[in-house]
Amino acid sequence: MLITAMNPLLILHFFKGITNAQKHSIIATNQYSEKELKSKVYQTLRGKESFELSWDKASSLALKEHDICQREGVIVLYANDVDNFPSILLEISDPPVVLFGRGGWNNKKVPLSVIGSRKMTNYGKHQCRHFVEDLSQFPINIISGLAMGIDAVAHQTAVDCGATTQAFLAGGLGHISPKRNALLAQQIIDSGGGYFTEQPFHTVSLPQYYPVRNRLIAGASLATLVLEAAMKSGAMITANQAFGYGREVYALPGALFQPMSEGPNKLIADQIASIVLDPTSFASNFYPLWSKNRGEIDLSKSLEGELIQHFPHGRKVHSAYLKRVLKVTNSQLFKSLHVLLELEVIQRIGPHTYARKTAD
Repeated sequence: MLITAMNPLLILHFFKGITNAQKHSIIATNQYSEKELKSKVYQTLRGKESFELSWDKASSLALKEHDICQREGVIVLYANDVDNFPSILLEISDPPVVLFGRGGWNNKKVPLSVIGSRKMTNYGKHQCRHFVEDLSQFPINIISGLAMGIDAVAHQTAVDCGATTQAFLAGGLGHISPKRNALLAQQIIDSGGGYFTEQPFHTVSLPQYYPVRNRLIAGASLATLVLEAAMKSGAMITANQAFGYGREVYALPGALFQPMSEGPNKLIADQIASIVLDPTSFASNFYPLWSKNRGEIDLSKSLEGELIQHFPHGRKVHSAYLKRVLKVTNSQLFKSLHVLLELEVIQRIGPHTYARKTAD
């Protein structure tokens, strides 16, 4: 939503001294006024002497950014707005409190990050187009980083095929990098997608911001598909972050001793990534629901069917509880929860918290 009055969470976003996880523990169950939020942060810090100075600085930065967002027409998404914020991001260990963006976020389509090298080969370019074109027949949301190379091809192909695509930036919205992708960024918006960042509007894309951005690409997706990557690259960082978050990672193998294939080959060899050879088999493996008509879906003998049994009517259920009682991996749990969300059997009511969906 376009902001008019400043949301106190904007102050929390700029406040230094506590982690994102601590910030989310503060806002998890309540809506706070600025005064109440300040008190909660103070309690978290156990009365740290420099608190007032730190809070005042955060307030000043938040007010300045609020004015810029108003002037520039920036969309601000808050983590406690479950309808508009990228809900899957709330499942990672260090989710953002605020995202600045243009366009909108689509929580109803299946998010898949497609990443790779800026210095892509013709093979990588061809495979990227091939995969995204084929996957665009499904209700998919292609996530990437708006960089040159594989990122740009993934976004452009999604736009050309009428699929939704979202981008995360390393810098602020006022500094799209590289500049040559500014037109693509606008095309993303025009096609119903958007691009987002944690950074203030005038922040330049410095090297230290890319790992921060990469975690958003990894965390906002049910799975990450690595098409090409050098051994030491941002794509490899993103893939390992996705694996650390319990997301599924897939990689396209390439020729031995081809520098841009060393990364995917290594991910496969280390059993971090599953091997992928073609879009059709990938789609049925990644999201089996796509291979069936809704009338043919039988949840009774699936993990989804087991999950439903742990959703009593009128009760909230935490994902940690589900993982513990069902003895499943994060990846298995996230995918099954997303299936139930898509089928409108359950609804997300907060970070890590779900409930059986009731009739309107």
